[in-house]
Amino acid sequence: MAKRGGKAGFSEGGQAAYGLASEPREEPMLDRVKLGEGGRLVIPAAMREALGVKPGDEMALEVVDGELRIKSYRAVIREIQAEFNTLVPEGVDVVGDFLRERREEQARADARLDRLNREGMRQKDGSE
Repeated sequence: MAKRGGKAGFSEGGQAAYGLASEPREEPMLDRVKLGEGGRLVIPAAMREALGVKPGDEMALEVVDGELRIKSYRAVIREIQAEFNTLVPEGVDVVGDFLRERREEQARADARLDRLNREGMRQKDGSE
């Protein structure tokens, strides 16, 4: 542990900036870290910044071919969206179709409720 300004803490001054995750990179982002107590792993600040995450954010972890891959949830969502986009034929508006179907379903439900209400009012008027 290094002391900085009289306070104990980890010194991160020796790390190089990695840039933002959206920037294309020529060289891989590599750093050496040590596995701590209870299996804890500290992600260097520059890498957290490049991933767009901060302490407290949830991350997705997977092991692929003996490698631990750590992803932000935003990255996982982008991957899933890209995969689903390959399943939708060109020119199909999935959201528009869904909203149209929901509006039609709501219109049918409203018409049924109106009909039941009218029938109920007729029965009430006829029985008094």
